[in-house]
Amino acid sequence: MRKISFLLGLVLLTFVIGMGSCATPKKDSQAKPQPAPSLTHPISMVWQHKDDPSVDLSSLPKVPGLTVVSPCWYRVTGEYGKVEGAAVPGYTERAHKKGYQVWPLVTNSFDPDLTHKFLQDPHAQRFIIDQLLKEAETHGFDGINIDFENIYEKDRDALTSFMAYLRRQSQKKGLILSMDVTAPSRNPNWSRCYDRKALTKSVDYLVLMTYDQFSRLSKVPGPTASFNWDEKKVQETLAQGVPPEKLLFGLPLYMRLWEAPEGTKEYRARTLGMWQAQQLIHDKKNLPTFRKTWLPEEKMTRVSYTEGGRDYVFWQEDALSLYYKSRLAIQYQLAGTAAWRYGFETPDVWHLLEISQKNGAHACLLYTSPSPRDISGS
Repeated sequence: MRKISFLLGLVLLTFVIGMGSCATPKKDSQAKPQPAPSLTHPISMVWQHKDDPSVDLSSLPKVPGLTVVSPCWYRVTGEYGKVEGAAVPGYTERAHKKGYQVWPLVTNSFDPDLTHKFLQDPHAQRFIIDQLLKEAETHGFDGINIDFENIYEKDRDALTSFMAYLRRQSQKKGLILSMDVTAPSRNPNWSRCYDRKALTKSVDYLVLMTYDQFSRLSKVPGPTASFNWDEKKVQETLAQGVPPEKLLFGLPLYMRLWEAPEGTKEYRARTLGMWQAQQLIHDKKNLPTFRKTWLPEEKMTRVSYTEGGRDYVFWQEDALSLYYKSRLAIQYQLAGTAAWRYGFETPDVWHLLEISQKNGAHACLLYTSPSPRDISGS
């Protein structure tokens, strides 16, 4: 009897063990990270200037045609290489799901003295790079966008050497390296500090900031970026030895409203988004002083009016002006475009840029210049 009970118990134990081995295996509680989307050309990049939900590109609906987002997260703040800033948790994965690559922006705080000090200190440079690479690894970035501006001309070669060092280290991690440069000019701190040809050997892309033709501090009012000025600056940049396939063309999604006491030339400027410009045109179009004129050389509209003893003028950036600018990237076979900054634009801009990218030379058939009647003030 004991033998029978023992045998029954053994059979039962075998059955239970067998059932356990057939049980569904436990699923891994950690989800696999979203793979990075491949980088397609032409590139369409935009900078995200803050982490507010209203402009969080990782959470908002996908922007048509957009391939790269550059959140403005980091800045060098210490002469010994301290980098401040932080990524938003989960941002990269959400952006990848929308088909965007993520290249966070890093500034030098636009401080020439600070920049001079760390460019002369190999330990500080190593510290900067170590911090950036650690952030890239932690958050899964696809690239880095360096935005060093307002640099002493005497540091031109040191800046080139720093970028070469960063290139060697970032390349080991498989990161895409881009750098923002201003349009060629005689300004030592804001233009002549860049050896554009030499820099192209150390980056995947140079981003040409073809805007601020008339800066906020200008004493003379003018457009943010007229077509003819943009084309000239692209030509000058290419003439410096920058390969077109490494050049991203900068697009302004903003403009400036210039204001002066009536009859004077004492202008001051403030930034204007596209929505604000459209609202101003709607609100002021019935004023007797209102004027709206299409400029064929600049390929944009000039708007002016006088109200309350003050003169106002702005050169309107809109889908049409940006369409013409985007054609330059195609005409000169550039790598793509980069727009400053998300949130200033109207939605039609992205649809038009997408059409321009996809259809190349044929896009001009879809969007042509307006007639004088179309822009006469209505």
